[in-house]
Amino acid sequence: MAEIEIVLPAVEAADRDLKTETGTFRLAGLHIPEKRVKADPAVLRDLVKAARHAARGAHAPYSNFHVGAAVIMADDPEGRVITGANVENASYGAAVCGERNALHAAAAKGFRKIRFLALSTADSLDGPLQDRSPCGICRQVMREFIDRDESGGAALILVDTGDPDFTADILDIDRLLPYGFRL
Repeated sequence: MAEIEIVLPAVEAADRDLKTETGTFRLAGLHIPEKRVKADPAVLRDLVKAARHAARGAHAPYSNFHVGAAVIMADDPEGRVITGANVENASYGAAVCGERNALHAAAAKGFRKIRFLALSTADSLDGPLQDRSPCGICRQVMREFIDRDESGGAALILVDTGDPDFTADILDIDRLLPYGFRL
């Protein structure tokens, strides 16, 4: 299948001032420009399927919340699909999410730039996006692997819908983590 252009729409909300007796507060707005990314829809579909399959390997005896992730790194000349699943631990603090496991496996192979990352929360596919989207730590880790200079932050993040009519919700890091920390 041929590549198509995916256009993520601009998001605009102006700052507003809130004047009070004790001073003025700025209510932060948001400006995310339109982003255009070329992708083969068959590759995206297969990546979501790989994330779903990876979720079957999750070790989730405490939460029973199985998460799988699959990533294709932009700096991998072979375009391999690298997967990960969440692994829980009785101490909770030692648990690692599927998205981070996939990215850590990619980093261990020397790759540093996300092209596409798909995730599947096998146990909440029928829920709203906020019940299927990555946790805050994973969002920040993803941000570390987005190359702003070359891609403009337009690596695609696909969140499995489980809906037969929709393969995934498509986001980028700015829509997922608009005020993420950067050095």
